[in-house]
Amino acid sequence: MNDNWRESVRLFLLHRIPLLATFILIFLFSVPIHSGELNYFRPMVGVICIYYWGLKYPYMFGYASAFCVGFWSDACSSSPMGINSLSAMLLIFIIDRFGRYLRTAVFGLVWSAFGVITFILLLFKWLVLATYFGRFFSIEEVFICYLTTLMFYPLITAVNVWIQNNFLPQESIDE
Repeated sequence: MNDNWRESVRLFLLHRIPLLATFILIFLFSVPIHSGELNYFRPMVGVICIYYWGLKYPYMFGYASAFCVGFWSDACSSSPMGINSLSAMLLIFIIDRFGRYLRTAVFGLVWSAFGVITFILLLFKWLVLATYFGRFFSIEEVFICYLTTLMFYPLITAVNVWIQNNFLPQESIDE
């Protein structure tokens, strides 16, 4: 009985490693920079991590994890509460529907699909924010955020791969 309890705790903690790593990365990229112009160059780390972990470990990183990451992104940024949570839930929905095509694809194809999905998410977020505030924001800010996110995708993915290789077991984890 004691071993069964320990195994349950071990599996619970192993399933939380991607979520914890995502929280840490979002926090590190949300450190305030006292420059108005550099704030536009912040990548959407939460979106990158949700995309990566949702493709690699869908049983570890589902809707609840995506919602928590979106809420944490809202708390660490200046966006209205709920906008990143809504975007994260939409992203995990897209991954659920189309992830089977990308799980075995080469990196270039996964990155290209990420670019298309991120573009859709950013347009959605831009329209929701325009509705919320009653005015349209500059599309240049959205485009800069999009390009920065695409540029940082390989770096954040490499960090996630390192976390996967060093902290998650290589064999299959039981659900």
